[in-house]
Amino acid sequence: MLVLTVNDIRKVEKNANDSCISYLQLMENAGSYCARVIRKAFENTNKRNVLVVCGKGKNGGDGFVIARKLLENGYNVTVMMTDGLPVDEESSEMLSRIRASGVQIVYYDSKAENTAENKYFDNAQIIVDCVFGIGFHGEATDSAKSVFERINNSKATVVSVDVPSGLYGDSGDVPECHVKADITVAINCLKPVHVLKPSDSACGALVTANIGIPDSCYEDVSRPLFTLSKQEIKSCLPKRRADGHKGTFGTLLFIGGSFEMPGAAFLASESAVNSGTGIVKVAFPDAAYPAIAAKTVEQVLVPLKSNENGRISVKSLPRIDKEINSCSAVVIGCGMGVDGDTEEITRYVIENSPVPVILDADGINAIKDNIDILDRAKSAVILTPHPGEMARLAKCDARDVQDNRGAVVKSFIDAHKSVLVLKGSSTLVCSNEQDSIYVNTTGDCGLATGGSGDVLAGLVGSFCAQGADPFQAAIAGVYIHGEAGETVSEEYSLRGNTPSKLIKQISKTLKDYE
Repeated sequence: MLVLTVNDIRKVEKNANDSCISYLQLMENAGSYCARVIRKAFENTNKRNVLVVCGKGKNGGDGFVIARKLLENGYNVTVMMTDGLPVDEESSEMLSRIRASGVQIVYYDSKAENTAENKYFDNAQIIVDCVFGIGFHGEATDSAKSVFERINNSKATVVSVDVPSGLYGDSGDVPECHVKADITVAINCLKPVHVLKPSDSACGALVTANIGIPDSCYEDVSRPLFTLSKQEIKSCLPKRRADGHKGTFGTLLFIGGSFEMPGAAFLASESAVNSGTGIVKVAFPDAAYPAIAAKTVEQVLVPLKSNENGRISVKSLPRIDKEINSCSAVVIGCGMGVDGDTEEITRYVIENSPVPVILDADGINAIKDNIDILDRAKSAVILTPHPGEMARLAKCDARDVQDNRGAVVKSFIDAHKSVLVLKGSSTLVCSNEQDSIYVNTTGDCGLATGGSGDVLAGLVGSFCAQGADPFQAAIAGVYIHGEAGETVSEEYSLRGNTPSKLIKQISKTLKDYE
């Protein structure tokens, strides 16, 4: 589904107003759709008492339309104005229409504790939250906070229009005081607040309202976000041929591991073994042979010469060249370490691999001072940085990355040829060859543990090796990785979620994708 920022939404609506649908008609369409959602949601109940709580902006204008439409359909409707009269022309017009309809209109007084206002909240069976819209920013006033508290403390079912009041349209942040919705009706399309964590959980069940804006109004939106359903993710993966053999399902080469970090190469390669790759090879420094050989049973081992640091020596390039020319995809970087040798090996693989390269962990760190090498890549390159690694690539602080995730990935992709997977809560996947950015909706904080990223790199590499398009392999990898992680957290706990449990769960989760 399409996900647009606040600025992009305003641009689309302006395009519509300038060409085919007025702001007033858009408001009428939005309110009418929301009223239909409410009628459908409660058609098999006896809930008929509705309190529509309206602010002075356009979100309140939507509320006036909802009140009128519900009144026309036999509901008992009260409109509560929380901040005086509306300030925009369209909302003022919609207010005049409900005055003519006979809807009861009351005005909220935050000082009237346990008196008149309380009866409206107490009597309501459905509360429609239209206090603030997607443009809200800063901190709510004390009066607004008191409204939020009364909504949240009521026994009514809460339906928020576009966004639960008090949340920010473009952010996943959750302020201390905000409306907690049971249902949120997203006007026109989803916004970042609906899909980013942890704000997504404050939105309740999501419904998207089609308010009639034609596709032509979206044409000048730059790299919008989108989400995919599980069924759509399934279509990203190549079909498993009934007459296939191990050669049919690809050969994946891992280049990584070191004397210091042998476990990363094992976790990444084990993830690939458990996700359908025909042959999995692990190329690692022979200094780590005892640790890696003791753990790997189903992988083909390719021990390479070690340097004095216990990492892969540059003298191993001839063997590496042979291996990258006989595989379907390459994952490089997991536990590899960074020094002159591994930097040169990484550059060589990027420039010479005829198959997709997944660059993870130290593979990313190895090119942080030579990012332009991505433009000389022989095949597709997928980078899977966490925020710290992304900060090194973007020459900024990790906090800057977290505060501006969408802008950071757009800037990077516009400048460098690659597929970028910015890991974290609500992982983003984008490509210089795509017009939009995928935002992942699966996963939880149980995945925030060392080794989880190695498992993801192995999963993305596995799908590439099996023949998936690199962008789709990345999307499917992060979705299934997150879905499996949620299952592990549910079975054990958020604290008990480990990479080894995750790998075992991935093979079970993939049953739904066959």
